[in-house]
Amino acid sequence: MKKYLALSILLLVAVSSCNKDFLDLNDPTRVFSEDLYKDANGINLAVNGAYASLQDIYGRSATGGTGLYIFGDVASDNSTSVSTGAGIGDFEFFITAPENVNLLSIWRSVYKCIARCNTILDRIDGIAMDQALKDRYKAEVKFIRALTYFNAVRIWGGVPLITKELKTVNEALEYGRETEANVYALIEQDLKDAEHLTTGLPISYPAATTPTSGLGRATRGAAKALLGKVYLTEKKYDLCKAKLGELLPVGANPYGYDLLPNFADVFSISNELNKEIIFSVRYSKTGLGTGSAFFNWFSPTESGSAIARVGGSNGFNTPRKSLFNEYPKVLPSNPATALTTSLDKRRDASFGRFPLTVTNENAVTAYYSKKYVDDQMSIGLDADNDWIVIRYADVLLMYAEAENEISGPAIAKDYVNLVRRRAYGNASGDLTAAQTLDASSLRTAIETERKLELNMEGHRWFDLVRTDRAVAVMNAHFIADQIKIGANVISITADDKLFPIPLKEIQLNPKIIQNP
Repeated sequence: MKKYLALSILLLVAVSSCNKDFLDLNDPTRVFSEDLYKDANGINLAVNGAYASLQDIYGRSATGGTGLYIFGDVASDNSTSVSTGAGIGDFEFFITAPENVNLLSIWRSVYKCIARCNTILDRIDGIAMDQALKDRYKAEVKFIRALTYFNAVRIWGGVPLITKELKTVNEALEYGRETEANVYALIEQDLKDAEHLTTGLPISYPAATTPTSGLGRATRGAAKALLGKVYLTEKKYDLCKAKLGELLPVGANPYGYDLLPNFADVFSISNELNKEIIFSVRYSKTGLGTGSAFFNWFSPTESGSAIARVGGSNGFNTPRKSLFNEYPKVLPSNPATALTTSLDKRRDASFGRFPLTVTNENAVTAYYSKKYVDDQMSIGLDADNDWIVIRYADVLLMYAEAENEISGPAIAKDYVNLVRRRAYGNASGDLTAAQTLDASSLRTAIETERKLELNMEGHRWFDLVRTDRAVAVMNAHFIADQIKIGANVISITADDKLFPIPLKEIQLNPKIIQNP
């Protein structure tokens, strides 16, 4: 049973100063005053600040390697962290202590974002401005708050549920831990408000590059897609199917979503607003810390001159060889040798290789994720790569998962095959009869398909927890890849499905009891 936790002083600082500490997406050092809440222009800056807060959660060049990928990928069987200096490798071995700085950083970033959203929602009704624009801003902020709470509840379980602007330390300390059910109820309601037909988010935005244009902003389709993911996480399969069904059919839905013909094009930095991407956290290569550094963080250490010009690499999140072995034609066991051709085009579009002399194949990988390559990146680690939060292939696989849980594989398999046909170029990659024999068989096939399609995008660990497969899959992975601490292969239990509460939370408030 999970216990109660309370707010940290870091949260209190964030909420008490949130009326003057909004980030402009293009200048994170800019500080705003009370004038921010006097007119529509000020509110636009505040909303942009809420979007900018997502960069701190998902990771940007100024966060030193901390980002949501630590939970979604490093703590999964997809990747390895060959760098231990930043405490990121602890997540791979499930030895993350409450003192881990990454936990504290993400906690602070989560509640800073929530504080900014709450302040906007509390103050916007007092501002004279166009009602339609006001409604849209409310919907955008509720989407951001829902996404942020969704990440928090998946990491820690029930968390403090704050829905108003907090102005004093004592007020903030009144908040203990809410139940997961109540957190999910707020997430659902925020997203329902955000997708509302008349007062919610638009289907699309004007193309003009003005302060109110839609580059990177949440849309009605994004709210529907995220709400579908929330329902799936809660095992509300009928609601999930109905909500995601609003984003169908493929290529002919009201929102314009479709699979791109070429998998690699989804991740091109020159194509970041393509029709497959439903919502992403936007980054800008300005030199002011608003850029992403995923390529640097995720590339293997000592990988040679290929990335010398970006100041080295960290090896925080590099793909495992066992991930490659999931594809039909596997890579050689030694990554120092040449790549072979894969029947599944996603493999070579997803992964690249640096020259490397391998001395310990269990500890070192020469591979990197091509999904985060910015060939214009320079020393300083600011890159333009956005972080894709949800894309259309994810929607199709989630729809298939819900349909399979409701009615079995008869229809569900077709949505998996839509994704696989893009990967193979034709129907040769369709699921086999054995993979679609019954709901259990297709459930396993969907799990694998999500791993192949969405690897290194921050989904894997959360997928395994959602399907109650985390303990079984990870313990099998530890044995197969001989992941050890000392002489012993590691293992996890159900208690490891939630991460520790930052130690400072416990030290600063007597209400806090650590997760088991």
